Amino acid sequence: MLAFLAALALAAAPADDTFLAWVVEPVAVAVLPASTAAELDDDELAALADGQPTLPFAEATTGLRTPDGDTWVGSPYGLQLLARDATRWKVFHSQRWLPSDDVRQLSLAGNGSLYVRISGGVVKLRREQTSLEAKMNAIDATLQKHHVRGGFVSEVSLPTPGDLSSARMQESNDNDGLWTCMYLAGEAFRYAATGDPQAKQNARRSLDAIMFLERVSTIPGFVARSVIPRESDPKRHGGEWHPSADGKWWWKADTSSDEVVGHYFAYHVYYNVCADEAERAEIRPYVERVTDHILDHGLHYVGPPGKPTTWGVWSPEGLNHDLRRIGDRGLNSLEIISHLKVAEQIVGKPRYTAKLKELIAEHGYATNTVLQKQVWPPHLVNHSDDELAFLSYYPLVVLERDVHLRKVYLASIRRSWLIERPEHSPLFNYIYAAALQANTWTDPTKRPPQAFVAPDEYDAAESLEWFRDVPADTVVWTVKNSHRRDIELVGNNRERRPRAETVLPASERRVMRWNGDPYTLDGGSGGRERDDGHAILLPYWMGRFHRFLD
Repeated sequence: MLAFLAALALAAAPADDTFLAWVVEPVAVAVLPASTAAELDDDELAALADGQPTLPFAEATTGLRTPDGDTWVGSPYGLQLLARDATRWKVFHSQRWLPSDDVRQLSLAGNGSLYVRISGGVVKLRREQTSLEAKMNAIDATLQKHHVRGGFVSEVSLPTPGDLSSARMQESNDNDGLWTCMYLAGEAFRYAATGDPQAKQNARRSLDAIMFLERVSTIPGFVARSVIPRESDPKRHGGEWHPSADGKWWWKADTSSDEVVGHYFAYHVYYNVCADEAERAEIRPYVERVTDHILDHGLHYVGPPGKPTTWGVWSPEGLNHDLRRIGDRGLNSLEIISHLKVAEQIVGKPRYTAKLKELIAEHGYATNTVLQKQVWPPHLVNHSDDELAFLSYYPLVVLERDVHLRKVYLASIRRSWLIERPEHSPLFNYIYAAALQANTWTDPTKRPPQAFVAPDEYDAAESLEWFRDVPADTVVWTVKNSHRRDIELVGNNRERRPRAETVLPASERRVMRWNGDPYTLDGGSGGRERDDGHAILLPYWMGRFHRFLD
């Protein structure tokens, strides 16, 4: 098993934002070194199992207490740590941390490294000083090496579980556009925050890719979900495929509103914080064609069959008067007024402003956004919609200057953020903070000179802790938490998986993007996939750009 940085913070960050993280590596030893920590006897282990805070796995196999006051307990289900002064146990389990969860013996070496004997071998856990920027650079370096396909960014399959040397890039992904757009925006923010020309080059490469998704289709303004070479077999990928006009490509249709949201978000960010004037002139016709397509088709996204795609509906008759789409009313109203606001700034056609005013004044679209976040019934709560909502909020709240509309949109995003707040998402936190910041800093083309928002108004500390804790190893290991004693189950989610009442730290749950349910306790693919990491990079560089991480 390769050593990797798991980024679990165990100390407060000094001014240069370095922190202590755990590094896990296999070691070839037959006998563990003599321990400098006191071994816990059976009575002490039993007392921990009956005490507070609740020990996640009571079936203790071994334990020790360090001179610093930390308590380690092994079990057949993983390794548990109660750090000095901590209020909860930390769990190290799954192959992200241990080749086997069956912990047999522990020993603390004189240098502070913890040796863990598991069934089948020994691993060593040691603390290493690092920084958030070093962690982000490592994530991006692996992304560049394994996850880029012609400018598109997506996960890879791992025929040999966990082995990156076996990585195979997917030929197509239903959300090639959305994931690439989110990575593109992150690199644009990185360029704007640091001036790094490599970030600009990465963002530009992905900009070319998403532009191609519009050009390759045979319908002006209609972006493909994905694209593959003509010699490939589209039947392998499912869905609706069509040949390009030049006969060189297959492009995938039935484009979701997810993809459209991604394109407007990416164009907005790149145009404002990264593009030079020549690039802005290049972007305008793309935004114009997509927006005109939507307006020319009565606020629908119309694909090759000549009918709206499954989710490409933003019309009043669809959202306000069709009960079958009542669940889409708030979110899709938010999406279309955000898209029109982006087009109004980038292209400037009077028809965009006129349609915005019509939707708000005659059809209540601004008011529709206030209740866009659905919370009932719990098993229908859709975290993919949360991702789309916040990506749509971002351009809207930084561009809208009308004082009355700002009040409505701020009420809308605040309600949504308060519901999402327990998840400690830095992406949602920073987009909400950007909405507050835009009350003072009104120029989206310039980097703010300071945050202008108090840290406790958007949970800055929780966001920072998330970045320290989230694993840099984005292999999708199988993780199981539903059998833990310290978790209260509250039913199943929309995928019929067990849900917890509270969100576990990112290092203890399965790898997921912002469309995933963080309350889900079990999941993963046994290490046969690796996520690209854009879900970590985007909020980090957004936070740096807005100075929320300064």
